[in-house]
Amino acid sequence: MYKTIRKPIITIASVLLLNGCAAVADSMSKMAGIGVVTEEVSTFDNATIVNMSPAFLHAEGSWGNNIKLGARWSSKSPDYAALVLSYSSDVSSSRSAYLNLSGLDINIDGKITSYKTGRLTNHEGSDYNNVTRTIYTKSENAVVVPYSILEQMVEAKDCRLRIHTSKGYEDAQFSIERIPGGQGTAILPMREFVANINSKTGKL
Repeated sequence: MYKTIRKPIITIASVLLLNGCAAVADSMSKMAGIGVVTEEVSTFDNATIVNMSPAFLHAEGSWGNNIKLGARWSSKSPDYAALVLSYSSDVSSSRSAYLNLSGLDINIDGKITSYKTGRLTNHEGSDYNNVTRTIYTKSENAVVVPYSILEQMVEAKDCRLRIHTSKGYEDAQFSIERIPGGQGTAILPMREFVANINSKTGKL
């Protein structure tokens, strides 16, 4: 009898443990400001602005992409959303510290659309750290897409991204929900982001 029920108990315990680890990883990401959905009201025009801080992307065969994905939406332009591309690095040479982000291709269940960034990439960085011999930098830019495209992205069976940079391109499978090890990817907070907006526009 013991041998018969032991395996299911171990399996259930393993699932609960993995789910618990994933929840802890997601909680730690939120604390670190990764994939956090926030809302504010503009003091300039009273527009409601919904933000999602950049979160991890993933492609099969890797442990996560170098570029994160975030988003921004304003009630003044409800039919569009900005997808924020963010790259962080810690390097010993300023020559390789920054990355220019120039565009994004979105493949939704086989249908591909392409978007270009509308401005130069914003570069931020710290001074050279003599102790760690490291420069910490961030490169950030955004593409504006129809809001309907963003809705299709989170609902798609298979959504893939190709991010164009000054060093070539980086592919990501947006529909994958977790990086190996349990860390949640950008699609999870993006669903929250979309649900938040749809509750304001009456789509829910």
